[in-house]
Amino acid sequence: MKWDKLESFLRDHRHELDELDAPDALWQNIEAKLPSTHRTSRMIYWKAAAVVFFVLSLGLLFKNYQTSSELRSYTADNSEFNNTEQYYFKVIHEKEGLLTKYLSKYPNLADDFKNDLSELSLNYKKLKKDFDNTGSEEVLNALIKNLQLQQELLNNQLNIIHLIKEENENVSI
Repeated sequence: MKWDKLESFLRDHRHELDELDAPDALWQNIEAKLPSTHRTSRMIYWKAAAVVFFVLSLGLLFKNYQTSSELRSYTADNSEFNNTEQYYFKVIHEKEGLLTKYLSKYPNLADDFKNDLSELSLNYKKLKKDFDNTGSEEVLNALIKNLQLQQELLNNQLNIIHLIKEENENVSI
C-alpha cells in the first residue's frame, strides 16, 4: 500500500519534479563517493600484452627463419651422408646376394640371420625418419652405426658359412 501512495504521488507531481535540477555541488559530492574507474590503467595492461605478443611473434619468426637456414645448410652438407649411405647400401646389397646363394645350402642358419638383419633394417628406417625431421647429428651417427652393424652382421654370416664350407671340405677328404 505504501508503494501505491508513492506511485500516485510521483504520477501527480511528475512535471514539478522534472523542472528541478540538483545543485552542482551535490553532483560533485556524489561523483567523489563513486568508485573510480581506472580505464587508463586497464589500457596500459592491454598495451603491454600487445607488446609482449608482438615480441614473442618476432622471436618465433626469427627462430623459424634460423631453423630453415640451418636446414638449408644441412641439405648442402647432406651430400656427404648420401655418399656414405650409398656406399653402405651397395656393400650390403652385394653381401646379401652372396649370402642368398649360400643360405639356400644351409637353411638352418638363415632364420636367425634374417631376423637380425630385418630388425636392423626397421631400426634404420625409424632413425631415417627421425633424422629427416630433426637433422640431429646424434641421429646421423646412429644411422651410420646401424649401417656398419648391418655390414658387420653380413660379414660375420659370410665368415660362418666360409668356416662351415672349409670344415665340410676337410671332412670329405
